[in-house]
Amino acid sequence: MLKSFLKLLSRTPEHPVPVDPRSPENALLAAYLNQTQRKPGRTQTSKPQMIAAHPVPQASHRERLLSMRLEHTKLCSESRAARFREFGIDTAGDLVTADLRKLVEKFPSPRKAVRVIKRYRQAIRLSAKVPGMMPYDALLLISIHRRSVRGLAMETPMTLYRDLQRYAESTPGRKLLRGRRLPSVKRIRRWITASASELRDSRTIYANAA
Repeated sequence: MLKSFLKLLSRTPEHPVPVDPRSPENALLAAYLNQTQRKPGRTQTSKPQMIAAHPVPQASHRERLLSMRLEHTKLCSESRAARFREFGIDTAGDLVTADLRKLVEKFPSPRKAVRVIKRYRQAIRLSAKVPGMMPYDALLLISIHRRSVRGLAMETPMTLYRDLQRYAESTPGRKLLRGRRLPSVKRIRRWITASASELRDSRTIYANAA
């Protein structure tokens, strides 16, 4: 046992022998080396930079309402809205800013047209001041003598709803509703809350300006 151990220690280290990859004996090694040399290295590609999109400002209730087409406001029938389009009145904003005298002259009955268009304009202006209200809703309120934000802010939802119910049972009310439902008490409450908020904001602006 000791002799074997001493014999192992007495061996001199062998130097590495160079290998010729071109020799037939090392064909497998040569093929492997050629494959690794041909393999393209990975190139670092630059990642596209993420550009933060700027938030698009949301249009206000007034802007959306004034840009609404007349047939979508439900103020009038589609045939009357088409008649307005013939005169260059396409949106609610167009009707509010149009020259009333020149516009009514194009109708067969100018006196009747004046009354109708004034009511339409009044409804558009009122609904533009109260978020969540549409011109058709404002036209109903005007029909029961609620014509201002100040007056609407002092109402109670149930009182206003009962007045609308009584109007809906009348002949003018049925003609205006044309089978549509009355606004719910929940919607009326939101209008009153929004009107009170608008009234407070306007008072604050006047107080700061004074």
